[in-house]
Amino acid sequence: MVKFIVDSTFGVTREYARENDIKIVSLTLLLNGKEYDEGYPDEWDTFYKEYVRSKAAAKTSQPSPDKYRVAIDEIFAQDENSEIIIMTIADRLSGTIGSAKIAAAQYSDKRVVAINSNEAGPSALMFLREMVKAQQAGATMDELLAFADELKGRIAMQFIPASLTELARGGRVNKLLSRLGNILKIKPVFEFAKNDLTVYAKALGFNRAVEAAIAHLPQKFDSILVYYIGDDKNIEPLKDRLFRKFGMSSIQVEPMCPVGGVHIGVGTVGIVTLASKEQ
Repeated sequence: MVKFIVDSTFGVTREYARENDIKIVSLTLLLNGKEYDEGYPDEWDTFYKEYVRSKAAAKTSQPSPDKYRVAIDEIFAQDENSEIIIMTIADRLSGTIGSAKIAAAQYSDKRVVAINSNEAGPSALMFLREMVKAQQAGATMDELLAFADELKGRIAMQFIPASLTELARGGRVNKLLSRLGNILKIKPVFEFAKNDLTVYAKALGFNRAVEAAIAHLPQKFDSILVYYIGDDKNIEPLKDRLFRKFGMSSIQVEPMCPVGGVHIGVGTVGIVTLASKEQ
């Protein structure tokens, strides 16, 4: 049977991991000289509270190949005939895929494949959930790998940063523009899709930015969720506009992992969609 290993940025809960027999390999964060395992979503509030209090920059670190080998060995200890797919955060954002590939190469007599999801945080979670559905429907290893390639072209993540400070710190936004944008309340709307980060709109104020983000969504989608970073105060206005636009009665809300959050900023909100095959 095919088994999955993912990194902690996917935001898999303990319950979902246990129910679907998924192994989680944790990235780490360094803040004020203290190291934090990213771990599971129910542990993230502790880090975010400290991050907001400290107002210091945080550093992130990818897992070592040894961490992946431990997860792989645990799977083979349960069933030596397992086939394993390791899925990681997009290589545009982290070198985690390198560690996963080094570990996978140690098992030349087994079928262990490491793939770059091209996703991050909640979009990676959507990617995993679709893979699990296919696995449970009986898809083979080869069919799952082909399906993964298809998913990479259909999932897109939009986000509206609460401020531009963290994005400027990471070099993704010019520092002068960051200061001006924060003062003038100019909100760029970002999209991360197909392993590429772009700004497709700039709006004056949060409400107009939300309108731009919703207008950019695919005409037809099979799945949608909204997400927040560290603080969900801006989630309800975003949900309300989606309800009015699409007539939905409910929408799934997910948190963004700290590894992603420290590079984008607390208070940020966004939308993830899985576009339908037929548009």
